[in-house]
Amino acid sequence: MRNILLVLFLTVLFSCREKKLSPEDIQPLVGTWRLEAVEPAEEVNRWEIVPLQNAYYFKVRYDGVILDANGLPTCCAPKYLKTGKKVFLIEPKEAISQNPQCALVLCLACDTWNMDLQGDTLIVSYCEGNGRNRFVRM
Repeated sequence: MRNILLVLFLTVLFSCREKKLSPEDIQPLVGTWRLEAVEPAEEVNRWEIVPLQNAYYFKVRYDGVILDANGLPTCCAPKYLKTGKKVFLIEPKEAISQNPQCALVLCLACDTWNMDLQGDTLIVSYCEGNGRNRFVRM
């Protein structure tokens, strides 16, 4: 009886764990992305186009590290990337330089970036209820 309860407990415990993305799973996200449009609030459902001269660029490195257009770490970068129900813990595989601009930025606690990849379009929501950004692959 004790063994059956132990097996049942372990089955429930491991089946409830969040699914994790592997480095292979994030390969479609790797590359350079340009901000194309913003949706200020989720309930509005209206994309506002960002003029090309005001576009923001970022890169997703092979290990999930988020870099700015200059190859420096993005300020307020996430600890996790989430796509669907899978989560990827960002663990740098090589050294990351310091970004001096980050000392001037006050970051809100938003450890997970939710990413929805549709072809060469990436929709990112950073925190619950704070709108979304639409990026295109470069």
